[in-house]
Amino acid sequence: MPRVFFSGLLDCLALGTAGPRRGNRLSGLLLALLLGTGCSPQRGDPARAAAPLGTGHFEGSVRLKEGSAASFKLVLELRHPRAGHYEAEVLAPTRPGLSFVADSVDFQAPTLRLTRPGQPSQRLALTREGDFWRGTLTLDSAQAPVLLLRRGTPAPATYRVSRLREPALGAGPLLFAPADETMAGPALALLPAPQHAALALRWADALARAGVIVLLLPPPADTAADLLAAQAALRQLRATPGADTARLGVWATAGRAASLAAGLPGAGPPQPNFLVLQQLANSRALRPSLRQLPAARSVLGLYDEEAPGSRRASAALRAALPQRQGHRVRVVPAAAAGAAVADWLSPAGD
Repeated sequence: MPRVFFSGLLDCLALGTAGPRRGNRLSGLLLALLLGTGCSPQRGDPARAAAPLGTGHFEGSVRLKEGSAASFKLVLELRHPRAGHYEAEVLAPTRPGLSFVADSVDFQAPTLRLTRPGQPSQRLALTREGDFWRGTLTLDSAQAPVLLLRRGTPAPATYRVSRLREPALGAGPLLFAPADETMAGPALALLPAPQHAALALRWADALARAGVIVLLLPPPADTAADLLAAQAALRQLRATPGADTARLGVWATAGRAASLAAGLPGAGPPQPNFLVLQQLANSRALRPSLRQLPAARSVLGLYDEEAPGSRRASAALRAALPQRQGHRVRVVPAAAAGAAVADWLSPAGD
């Protein structure tokens, strides 16, 4: 779950009021008041002994280029779902590719720093000024000033991001899980090739907002490890709350897609219930492997409409796949691939 770092008197109050009985809570509160900021690393600095992070729905507009008339709306949702935990979500309704849920909330009063999971070059740095947050939005090499005003209570969370520590899944895998775990839904392991690593974060965001659990695995040093990583991811997803164990799949791109298409037919369990192959080259050479896929497994082939040769490659994949209900091959904008997979996985897309 996201972590929160902040200092000041309220930390002491939280520690002092943690006792299970009312008398203990009162004595702890009095003790905290007497000791002041004794438990804070910023001892003796009144400016750091500020109020806690707080919650709210904040809105403002951003103009990336100075002097440009084009601007877009930016929304910040700050939530406090339970004691000791805060959540932050950044939304750009007209530019969904910029939206993200932070996997950690770094608050050193009065400064809040949010970084997009897996993409440290995209971040939001803000300073609190009453009901305002003022600061800077950084998008790779571009920066823009931001002023966000509190407009009410935060909207309910759509999904949450957590960073897993599982050696079999590689370095820094990210789990995108819908906030509502009461209804079981599809889940997939996403294995992007290096050239799709940044886009994969957008795809994971789109899928999670559609109710799909996504386990994003970083590109490995050697695609030979992809099959083992995919199977380890399927085991992890099977144990993830809210995952429909009858709808577990794998989405791989480029060289990783070819590696899985060649290796899955002869591999043991676990096997995915569906497979998404994106920018798969040499479909004709992989035809024997594709023909060995179990009849119950659906395949979605995706190609970037702007990539050279995509129309020809998509036709080759259609010819290589067995003529079976459930298989689809589509040519879409790369940025819209997440939405295309979500549509395919929805009941209406079956």
